[in-house]
Amino acid sequence: MDRIYIFQDLDAPEIKQVSLLMQSRKFGPGEVIYKEGDKGGALNIIVRGKVCINKTMVEGDQFCIATLKEGEEFGILSFMDGASHDAGIISEDNTELMVLSRSDFDKLAMSHPDIAVRMLRKIALHLASIVRNMNSKQMDLMHLMFRKSK
Repeated sequence: MDRIYIFQDLDAPEIKQVSLLMQSRKFGPGEVIYKEGDKGGALNIIVRGKVCINKTMVEGDQFCIATLKEGEEFGILSFMDGASHDAGIISEDNTELMVLSRSDFDKLAMSHPDIAVRMLRKIALHLASIVRNMNSKQMDLMHLMFRKSK
């Protein structure tokens, strides 16, 4: 668990404290972990395996927009704001997750605010990285579209 990004600022006893609040979930290849639009509120960390993040296109087809592997997390936005998932997740092979519900995280924040703050900082940095990456891709796409329209 110490290889997981959001735990990098925690020591071993603190990681153990957090892991006691987490639940293990296992999925076989091709199993739906959750569907686009399902209720959110949990942070999912991949302990073993791979998952595909699926987005429904306008025509109704599913499109895998990213593949995540061991040590990566998903469900961050719905964990933070409690909103429904804006993408679906399907396991690509035998996959094990550690799941931290928002309500359990809130309990951790009450009993160990220092741990919660360090985890939230890592989550914020991760989200900032995603936004910067998406902004860069959007600018590249806009530049390409502008060049082609001339």
